[in-house]
Amino acid sequence: MSDAATRPPAVTGPLDRALAVLRHMAGAHDATAVEIAEAAGTSRSTAYRLAERLTAWGFLARADEPGRWLLGPEALRLGLSVLSRSQVAQVAPELVRHLMELTRETSGVAIPLHDVMVFVHRELGTMARPAMTQVGTARPLHCTAVGKAWLSGLPGPQLAAKLEELRLRAYTPSTITTVPELERELAATRRRGWAVDDGELSPSIGSCAAVVFDPERQPVAAVSVWGPRERISQRMGRIGPLVASTADALTLRLSRPVEPEYRPSDA
Repeated sequence: MSDAATRPPAVTGPLDRALAVLRHMAGAHDATAVEIAEAAGTSRSTAYRLAERLTAWGFLARADEPGRWLLGPEALRLGLSVLSRSQVAQVAPELVRHLMELTRETSGVAIPLHDVMVFVHRELGTMARPAMTQVGTARPLHCTAVGKAWLSGLPGPQLAAKLEELRLRAYTPSTITTVPELERELAATRRRGWAVDDGELSPSIGSCAAVVFDPERQPVAAVSVWGPRERISQRMGRIGPLVASTADALTLRLSRPVEPEYRPSDA
């Protein structure tokens, strides 16, 4: 893709400012009025009014932390209308469903979008709570299994560039907040074959995930299983290989979509 295709246009009016804010929010977990003002190229007071209007329309939503906004349901609905047409979203459901049947835990597949991973399919486990991660949920790269799995598949130069961009925000005492520590974790992920989140985003949730590649061996998604931290941790030795096998099967399906279905063994 050319630089002209990816470079944002100049911000010259109210519509440009609103779109600039949405573009910024797509790559950020949340933002303050100051950060929104910087993205829109306007004053803090104007940014606050703009955020309130976008919230009224459902494109932004108030975060739990006072003075911060995140993407709202209308923005996610628009994004999902695009994501649902991706090949990953079309091919993954059957494999993810079988993974859920093998593990009985909630299973899903997420794809990268700027600096987050967005879930495009989910199968609710038989032991899960319905309120767990929904389709369209965005998760940070540095402190989730899906994010670390995807990062682990990036070629060296792309990974280095991405790590320079990331904001390594601490969500729990277990969150990785330095680049060297994250690099060590990604190296361990490659050796192991799957990534682990042991309470890094939420102290009560554990997960594992494995990277999915396209035919050019670029990472395009991650398959994941998640649930209560203690239970997932105790079952990681069994769940991890199943997740990795499912990710390999999805990689194969993406490269040769006419091949017969491959399922990870439940032996």
